[in-house]
Amino acid sequence: MPKLRGAFKMIKKTASVMLVMVFMGLHLMSGVGAAQDWTGRLSVSEYKLRAAYLYNFSKFIRWPESAFESKDAALVIGLLGEDVPMEIGELLNSKRIGSRPIEVRQYRTGESMDDCHLLYLESSQNWMPVLRTLKSSRVITVGDAPSFADDNGAIQLVTIRQRLRFIINLKAPGFAGVELDSRLLSLALEIKQ
Repeated sequence: MPKLRGAFKMIKKTASVMLVMVFMGLHLMSGVGAAQDWTGRLSVSEYKLRAAYLYNFSKFIRWPESAFESKDAALVIGLLGEDVPMEIGELLNSKRIGSRPIEVRQYRTGESMDDCHLLYLESSQNWMPVLRTLKSSRVITVGDAPSFADDNGAIQLVTIRQRLRFIINLKAPGFAGVELDSRLLSLALEIKQ
């Protein structure tokens, strides 16, 4: 179970976090309507919104120093899925989390993902074997498949009334040994414990 920081300051800071999330969403998503095109794939704008969420998730999760090769090693955000456009990478590669740069890597099923910190799994991807493979790692998984959090995924993205929200599964293996800022939990649609 992750450690919670700042539980008593949560109420004061929730408003500021919500403003940051709203700002990032509005900035990246101005004018987005439907979540998917006729082929069932997400639109480029929807991927940009997911990039904003991945960035914000990584700001409110603190990995232990042992999760990095060195003091100045990058925070690795992985993308798994052949249809995930690299627009996510283009938006995130120039960002930093504290003193660490963000590095976005595209993975394929069967590749080692142990060097990854946060992994986005596209819903059309066969993600169940990936979750089983990552069961003993510190990789925090993010996905938008309907049963993702119920099937041991860490963070499930959910679209409700054309708004992207998220569910956090605190029992997911990736959360072992990390610290979660309580502000992230306060923004979750649901927390599974």
